[in-house]
Amino acid sequence: MTGVISDLRTGSLPDKDQTKVQANIKSGQQKQSSETIQEPTLDLQSQEVIVEPGHTVLSIVEHLHQGPIPVSIQQIVDDFKALNHSLEPDAIQIGQTYLFPIYDKE
Repeated sequence: MTGVISDLRTGSLPDKDQTKVQANIKSGQQKQSSETIQEPTLDLQSQEVIVEPGHTVLSIVEHLHQGPIPVSIQQIVDDFKALNHSLEPDAIQIGQTYLFPIYDKE
């Protein structure tokens, strides 16, 4: 119990920035800074959809928009991959839920 009180009063735990550096070294990264690497945030509206037989990424996005889509097919593919951890559109599976991009009509 005395050790816990000592830790709380004097702070014998390692500095959190030093812990980050040690973690980076242990994981094989050469960078020795206390910067935290963050995932890029994707500023894109999306909707979860359960894939049914015959659905494709394009057919689902077209259905969600109920009209012309204001972006290229390549943009739809890129955005779908970004929303779904780099999953290729032709790898979607029936019964699985995925995020599909929603675009504002301009």
